[in-house]
Amino acid sequence: MLLHFIIILLTAICITLLTAGVMFSLYQRKISFNKRVHTYLGERKSTKSILDTELKGKGIKRNTLLKVFWEKGIQQVSNRVSKTNLKKLDVMLRDAGLSFKLSAIEFRLIQILLSAGGGILILVLFLPIANNISMLWIMAIAVAMLGFRYPVFYLAKKKTQRVKEININMADFFDTVNLLIEAGMGLDAAIAIVCQKMKGPITEEFKQTLEDMKLGKSRREAFYDLRKRVPSDTFQSIITSLIQADQLGIGMAKVLRNMTTRIREQRREAAREQAMKAPIKMLFPMIFFIFPSLFIIILGPVVIQLITKGLGG
Repeated sequence: MLLHFIIILLTAICITLLTAGVMFSLYQRKISFNKRVHTYLGERKSTKSILDTELKGKGIKRNTLLKVFWEKGIQQVSNRVSKTNLKKLDVMLRDAGLSFKLSAIEFRLIQILLSAGGGILILVLFLPIANNISMLWIMAIAVAMLGFRYPVFYLAKKKTQRVKEININMADFFDTVNLLIEAGMGLDAAIAIVCQKMKGPITEEFKQTLEDMKLGKSRREAFYDLRKRVPSDTFQSIITSLIQADQLGIGMAKVLRNMTTRIREQRREAAREQAMKAPIKMLFPMIFFIFPSLFIIILGPVVIQLITKGLGG
């Protein structure tokens, strides 16, 4: 009984530390930003906040200890991971839209924690009841490898979903921008207003582009960075057209009108292509699942009659 309690306690501690590390990594930049705001604005602590701080002293110490271990882990990972792998991870995080939340080193550390945590968890849970130690080690290694590779699969899935959502919302986004430009607004102001009204990954990317322009980048440089961040061919072609129109002095309204028309035509063609592929995709499920059932229902009674009564019956 005591052994099971210790196993459950160790499992809970492992899961808690792993979850806390991941959440701290995701919101680390936001926390540091809030600290800077409070420092520069000179926000004063009220009496209630001071009492809350005193009551939560233990929690602060735990968070500080966790932060120290997390920073040590990041330092160890940064010393052992090559720059080539870090660049690949940066590209994957950028394509998935997580480059502003996670760095490549933090992502690698999460992979290592998931791998080690999964393997140790399997050993701790099944070691007391395992009859074959070698099979237990194989299962622990398999879970560790799965824990290491799962974040990469997650990034690939996130990239696919993000590109799909961008392609869906792209026509409406640029149509609205075009209407505002025709109403007399500039391109930057029109994009800012549309980003306030719409939600999604495309608005997040344009918000980041506007922030880059506020920090001193030219529109051309900010749009080049935007084109690199979004792995969609259609979106990249539109941004390229906007960059060329800005350089040559062509009217943005005309360019956007032509681009949105082309986007809708491409979406119609893609829908037709998917409709043409539907019969081919349905062929194998019909052969292996639907046709055997139909043959059993239609020819089953005939076969039974032939077996029981023969051809003369």
